[in-house]
Parts: sequence; C-alpha cells; structure tokens
Amino acid sequence: MTGLNAFTPGRDEVYRALALISSWPDYTQSPLLSCPGLADELGIGTVWIKDESKRFGLGGVKALGAPYGLKRQLLKRGIEPGSPECRAYIAVAATDGNHGLATAWAAAKFKCQARIYVGSDVDPARMRRIRDNGAELVHVDGTYDDAVLAASDAATAPNVLLITDTDYHGDLDVTRDIMAGYAVLGVECARQLSTHDAMVDGMFLQCGVGGMAAGCAIGMWHETGQKPTVYSVEPESAACVKASIEQRTLTRVPGKLLTRMVGLSCGCPSLSAFEILRDVCVGNIVIDDAIAKRVQDRMTLGVRNDPPLDSWDTGISGIAGLWHVAQNPTLRDQFALTKQSRILLINSEGAIPDQYL
Repeated sequence: MTGLNAFTPGRDEVYRALALISSWPDYTQSPLLSCPGLADELGIGTVWIKDESKRFGLGGVKALGAPYGLKRQLLKRGIEPGSPECRAYIAVAATDGNHGLATAWAAAKFKCQARIYVGSDVDPARMRRIRDNGAELVHVDGTYDDAVLAASDAATAPNVLLITDTDYHGDLDVTRDIMAGYAVLGVECARQLSTHDAMVDGMFLQCGVGGMAAGCAIGMWHETGQKPTVYSVEPESAACVKASIEQRTLTRVPGKLLTRMVGLSCGCPSLSAFEILRDVCVGNIVIDDAIAKRVQDRMTLGVRNDPPLDSWDTGISGIAGLWHVAQNPTLRDQFALTKQSRILLINSEGAIPDQYL
C-alpha cells in the first residue's frame, strides 16, 4: 500500500494552493448539496453532490486549476500576474472544453494572451465560449491527445507558458500545480462534510485524464488523514483510466474517443493523476452516452423532491456512473452499494449559457 507522502502534489503544495485561491476576491466555496430524493431513487443511504456549476462564474471545476497554474508560472518568472509585463506572454493549452475555457479566462484576468489547441471533435459551442474569453483557437486534425502534443510542441519560445493539466511523463511542475488547485475541491468537501457531521463511504468521480478526480482525492486525503475510496467513471469510448489501472501502467486507448461527455474524450491519463488513482480506486465504471443523457435530463428537472441540478454533458458523468451501478443488481453487489451507503459526487460543470447553444 502506497503512503500519502509518495504522491504529488504534496501537502505543502495543496495548502499553498488553498491559501492563494481562497484569497482571490471572487472566491467562495461551492455548495455541497444533500440529495435525499436521489438517494431514495437509487436505494442508498445518503448522496452528497459538490456543485461546481457556478465556480468563479465559469460554471466548472476547471476554474480551480488553470488560473492557479498560470499564476504560479508567472510568479516563478518573477512576474506579477496582471502587470504590464504579462502582455508579452502567451498561455498555451490543449482542451476538449473546460480546461481551455479556464485557461482563456485566467489569461484575460492576468492580462496575458491565450492560445488554445483543440482536436477535430470539440463542441462548437465550447469553442465559441473560449474565443469570447479572448483566446486564439488552433485546430488540430486529431483527438484531444493529439492537441496535447501539438500544444506541448508549440510551447518552446521563452514567452510561451504551457498550462497543461496533462503530463504523460510526470515532470511538469505546472501540471502538479493545476492538480493542487483541483485538490482545493477535496479540502472543501472534507470541511463541508465535517460541518454537517457527515462521512462518506465512497466517491464516484468522472475521469478524463484524471486530474480533477486525483486532485479531489488527494485533497480529501490530506485534509482528513484517511485514504478516500474512489470509483472512477468514464465513457465506454475513452476509458483510459480503467485500462491503465487494469494494465498497471499508463495505457493509451485507441479510436476517435467520441462521446457526448466531451470533457472526458481522452485517450491516455496524466501520469501523476494515474499514480494517485491506481492507489485510491477500488472500482472502475464505464458508461454509455444514453445513461449519461437520461440522468442529465432527470437531474435537471429534479429527482423526487430534490431541487433541479444545473449540470451539463461532462458534469453529469459521475452522477450517471452511480445511477448506472445502483440500478443494476449485479453491479450493486460488485461495487458494494447498500441501503446504508453514503456517496459523494461532483457536478463538475453547469450548463453552457444559452447564447452559445
């Protein structure tokens, strides 16, 4: 069993990120929602949903990662974010949606330029939103993974800052910083659960390259001192975390990776995220687009007497993973779900504003 201190980001990095992010004027903890109607619908004890739909006004958890990563990159160069010097710098990232938006938003906030690389199948609405936040888009003929490589290749000039949450080799400090930003999510969850005098038995967390899920897990672990129990959730067309855990090494899945859960259209995990996930994951769930759409439709209307949830095609994925397991007797047994189970979920994004649809 691997100890917590073996992983990055470490404790000091996580709490440094928390201190900096929580000092921003527009920071507030996202709400932790108790969902008794959903728990009753699924035949389990308690469901908590950490609702990221309004985070920093962007409507997504990625706003915790890219802005912190960019700020750290500027500070490491002796540049004060938002100063006139920032105008000479270009923040570069690859995205299948939310990370690119967060990078563009952060670049505008800190008065940098932004250049975002996108694969062939990124949703046009997401691309329009990134452009409206001031970024230049570069189209790559290929998948998200191809866009990652193209962005990395482009980030060679001294005025280009690579703001990537994907690191296939485990040696990029910016990816580690971005995961530390995501870990703030886990620290918040732990503290909010403590306020409610509540505990959870497991977390169903959606995975693309795994950075958000691993960051959330490591934040919970640092804050509570207890290793969390995680179930990864991925689309059947892009289940690279499941494949990597089964193979016990970073594994790339083939194909075009197409799914309506567009933020999870990733063919290979980030190495630092994978190293955490293979230690905390006790199960790996694969879902299809139909269950994701069905659950999204139900949640946005409200389940039983729960309030409607503002969620979108990627944000709903972890919730859909729990729903899929809970309504299948064989999977309930396999994943040890009972009428007493206490589960934490992340609504990782809200709906795209109407003007982009």
